[in-house]
Amino acid sequence: MNDIEKYRDLDDEIFEILKEYFPQITSSEFKKNYHATYLLLGMFDTSGTFIKNSIFDSCEADDYYGAKILFRSLIEHFVRFKYLFVNWGKTKSDDFAKNYMDYGNAREVLDIIKARVSEQQLYDQNFKIKDWDNFLKDHPDFKNKTRQEVENETRKYAFKNIVRFLNSEFRKSDEGMSSFLGQIIIEYSNLSSYVHGGMKSYNEMMLANTDKKREIEYNRICGLTFQMSNSIKLFSLLMYAQTEREVFSKYYLRVDEILKKMND
Repeated sequence: MNDIEKYRDLDDEIFEILKEYFPQITSSEFKKNYHATYLLLGMFDTSGTFIKNSIFDSCEADDYYGAKILFRSLIEHFVRFKYLFVNWGKTKSDDFAKNYMDYGNAREVLDIIKARVSEQQLYDQNFKIKDWDNFLKDHPDFKNKTRQEVENETRKYAFKNIVRFLNSEFRKSDEGMSSFLGQIIIEYSNLSSYVHGGMKSYNEMMLANTDKKREIEYNRICGLTFQMSNSIKLFSLLMYAQTEREVFSKYYLRVDEILKKMND
């Protein structure tokens, strides 16, 4: 059995556990008390699972370039999940998740409108929106927020600022996680070349010119992919257990045990 097959088998074991505890999440005290956080946890778990499956498929299909692009995406989803996890742990409040979703939606609307303005300026260089706040006031995602308020608030959700925040928090209490964060952030930066068509990506791909070299890299990527994707499940269970320990702690321990098998 190669490493990717092993990770798939372990992943299947965790999926069987998910099928046991998922119905209990939907009726949990956590969902009742922290509904926005519950929604975000589900979103990150779902996206992480889809990306993980696509990375496994890409590696098995010898799609080196595609696997690298997907891997970078998974790193960002994982880091953003940890941002949610740490902030909820600090406050035991739904406020962070609510703001993350509200301002995240508003930011994306703002970016789309800016892109459309840029499109119009291709044909009319003088085109501009004179009063952004008046223009945005009726949009449901803005909910009386000003453009400046959205831009200021969402700066802290920029990836580089999330990394700074997490590193500061982990250095206080979790040197192991701080080290892992540093490892994947370097990886994330290096993988930028694959997303943006940089020369570094092409040079690396040409150097991965034997089946053995690519197999080693695929095994490494899939190991980290398995770890990150299922750590989202693990730490989500830890959060659920804060409101119903007897219900969810047993699932946490079982998932944790399987994650530890990846190095056997």
